[in-house]
Amino acid sequence: MPAADPANAAQAAFWTTGPGRLWAVEHARLDALMAPATTVLLDRAAIRPGESVLDIGCGAGATTLAAAERAGPGGRVTGLDISTTLLDIARHRAAGGANVTFLEADAQTHPFAPATQDVVLSRHGLMFFADPLAAFRNLAAALRPGGRIVFLAWADAGLNPWVREARAAAEARLGAVPPDPPHTPGMFAFTDRDHVTGLLVAAGFASIAAEELRTELHREGTAEDGAALAAAIGPVNYVVRVKGGTETDRAAIAADLATRFRPFETPQGLRVPAVMNLFAARRP
Repeated sequence: MPAADPANAAQAAFWTTGPGRLWAVEHARLDALMAPATTVLLDRAAIRPGESVLDIGCGAGATTLAAAERAGPGGRVTGLDISTTLLDIARHRAAGGANVTFLEADAQTHPFAPATQDVVLSRHGLMFFADPLAAFRNLAAALRPGGRIVFLAWADAGLNPWVREARAAAEARLGAVPPDPPHTPGMFAFTDRDHVTGLLVAAGFASIAAEELRTELHREGTAEDGAALAAAIGPVNYVVRVKGGTETDRAAIAADLATRFRPFETPQGLRVPAVMNLFAARRP
């Protein structure tokens, strides 16, 4: 495996080993969960036939493959991630796709060919860098003049019941875990739109837009089905690991979470309100 920047080595280990393997197991359900947000991201990116696209933090490849459909056979889409585990799935899904490649690399430090990309996009993949300014500068250098970056990040956990209730259920069972300081690399590093806008300005981007996106997370089935997924990953998994919880604890958390998710059941399945931050900018 190519070495990540030392500052990001922990993230590489996280996404390749235990927690990353859980995401790999659940990748199809997670892709479905995020499908509405993915559509908004791709629509905002406005990928045109023949364009070259970088998908940062591509995971199991859903956004990369969707971008490749929009870029068409004359385009070129590269999915980049630091997780061997998730990239193995992405490459399998893309088998035979002539306009798609996957690269195991650290976007903060990878030597991209300068000024070769039309679009950089990311669905929740840019919040994990130890040095986000360095990462944005590196991505800006990869873009052609006029090229654009479009990405999604989570808004505050309190605005997102999927995350808020998962953590509440886990902490009700195992005890509170102190929150991370603001801007700590991780799921909620980019909740402050002004902070991220400042990073983009410092990295040399222009025409910056930062807006709140209100959307939904979609999960087929019942509240129990949603709770089972949420109990396997994300905040529940984090609290269970930090507190030394057991699978018995996880099952109890899932039962509590099913009750918390009950108000979001619909005839079409679970529909959980979600709030994200959508950013767009251009290289001058």
